[in-house]
Amino acid sequence: MTTYQPLNEHVYDYIIALINDGNVKPGERVSEQSICEAMNVSRTPVREALIKLCDDGYLDNQLRRGFYVRGFDAEVALGVMQVMAALDAQAASLACEHLTQEDYQQMQFMVDSMNLAIEGGLLAQYYELQHNFHGYYIDRCGNERLISLVHQQQRYFVRRDFLALDIDKARATLLHANKEHEEIVRLFRAKDSVGLATFICTKHWSNDYIELFKH
Repeated sequence: MTTYQPLNEHVYDYIIALINDGNVKPGERVSEQSICEAMNVSRTPVREALIKLCDDGYLDNQLRRGFYVRGFDAEVALGVMQVMAALDAQAASLACEHLTQEDYQQMQFMVDSMNLAIEGGLLAQYYELQHNFHGYYIDRCGNERLISLVHQQQRYFVRRDFLALDIDKARATLLHANKEHEEIVRLFRAKDSVGLATFICTKHWSNDYIELFKH
C-alpha cells in the first residue's frame, strides 16, 4: 500500500535538503520563487512548508523581507541537546528490553567503525555512523510518537560543516564521545535500563559537545 505524502511535506523535505547540503546557509534568504520553479508547484504549498519550518526552528520569518535560515549558535545547540538528552534516554530505556545479542554485536561494530573513521579524520563519516548508532536502538524502542520526535530533533544536527572544525581537537572530542558509545553498548548488554537512561541523559548529551554542533 502506497503512503500518500502531502505536497507541502515534499516541499518541506526539499528545503531541508537544501539546508543540509549547504545550498542555503545560515543567514541566507530562502527564495519562494526559486522553490516554486524548481519543484513546479504553486506558492501555497511552498508557503505552508516555510511556515512549518519556522515553527520547527529552521527558519526566521522577517516581516516584509521573507524567510531566512536560522543560525545554530551555542544557545540554540544547548536547547536542542537538552531536549535530545531526555528523548534519547527514554528511547534507550524502552529499547533495552527488546534488543538481542545480535543487536549488541551490530552496535559494537558501529562503535569500532566510528573509531576507524575518527582515526582517519573522516568526520563526516563518523557523523553518519553515530547517527545510525543512536537510530539503531531508537527505532526499536516501540513508541512511534517518541521515534518521530527524536528524528525531528536530529535534523538540527545535520546542518554542520565539518571542514570548519579543528581536526585534532575534534578527533580528541569524538574519541571521548565514542568511549561513551561503548559504555552505552555495555549498559544495553547488562539490561540496565535505569543506568542507561541516566548515563545518556546526564553524561552523553553533555555541554562538552556543543562546539561540534553550533554554526
